[in-house]
Amino acid sequence: MKEYHLFKPMIDVEASANEIVGVIKSGFINEGLQVVELTRRIQDILDTDQVILVNSCTSALTLALKLAGIGHGDDVVTTSMTCVATNMPIKHVGGNIVWADVNPMTGMLTPDTICAALTDKTKAVLVVLWAGNCPQIKEIYDICKEKEIKLIIDAAHGFLAEFDGEQIHRFSDYTCYSFQAIKHFTTGDGGALVCNSEDDFLKSKKMKWFGLDRDRAKDEKGNWKGQQWDVDIDTYGYKFNMNNISAAIGLANIDKAREALGIHRENASHLDSMFSGVDFANPLQKVPGENGSSWVYTVILDNGLAIHRDKILERVNAEGVKAGVVHVPNHHYTCFKEEMVNLPGVDLFFSRQISLPCGWWLSKEDMFEIFSIFTRCVREICD
Repeated sequence: MKEYHLFKPMIDVEASANEIVGVIKSGFINEGLQVVELTRRIQDILDTDQVILVNSCTSALTLALKLAGIGHGDDVVTTSMTCVATNMPIKHVGGNIVWADVNPMTGMLTPDTICAALTDKTKAVLVVLWAGNCPQIKEIYDICKEKEIKLIIDAAHGFLAEFDGEQIHRFSDYTCYSFQAIKHFTTGDGGALVCNSEDDFLKSKKMKWFGLDRDRAKDEKGNWKGQQWDVDIDTYGYKFNMNNISAAIGLANIDKAREALGIHRENASHLDSMFSGVDFANPLQKVPGENGSSWVYTVILDNGLAIHRDKILERVNAEGVKAGVVHVPNHHYTCFKEEMVNLPGVDLFFSRQISLPCGWWLSKEDMFEIFSIFTRCVREICD
């Protein structure tokens, strides 16, 4: 029986191994030449100079929150329908989580749910691109600018996602990308922060490494210019930098990032066409102007099928389609008990959502087979 996996990293094994060996033989494993070169490549692909590479998207989110001025007593409006990595950094920097509800047909925040959650202590809004799809991001950004609130995008699922023909980071103050093992493009683990303002970008370069801007102390190849005994550190920072081993993996695979993304989008389009003919499940609603990255393909079961969701998943998985729910609503976790709240949109979305594979490793024929297995299993369980 063929298996259709939900996740699979796109890694050129031989090229990655050669790059890693080169790093190890060089004797310089930490941040250096490879990180410098990968930064340039990511700047090119994201079409912005204001990119820093970090060791995870979680680190990028932490930097974004600090740059946004979040500290003790400050409110951050955010979504519960995401990985816990989105929201734990809010608590770590001392902020208060204020949950906003989602559209149950997209799984994402809306301008209305955000406005309903704003308080007089709100300093930032944190929006997630569910499965790589885009919310009403331009309208949300306009609201934040009007109210002088910082907008942070968690684009862990959304590398190279676009809105109105522009990279998604054009519509935020801070955008955080993930290069973790199962994303479109991987460095094994890692991420990137894109800052809208140059001032924030310069601050982030310091904050990623104990408050010291290492780039100013290095040449264009990433080598130290000399001893740095007289360098001052004027701000607190973290140990969030990417290392050369992770960057080496990235360099070996970055040329295939757009190719992988294109296949994800094409496969999602095939599923869109097929699901348009069924009455028991719907693709996520799309926002006009969005061109998401289709990390996975999420469908929403009809209301009456929600009670069968887990049985459907069990049967589909047994048939070789490794479908899943990807993330659990954060407000259900005990660690967030202080922020317990009723979120009917989140609960409705979660109870009905199933994510199917649509990745680069799958063909159009695979998409048809995945659809056929899924629809057959649903009918067998529910008829």
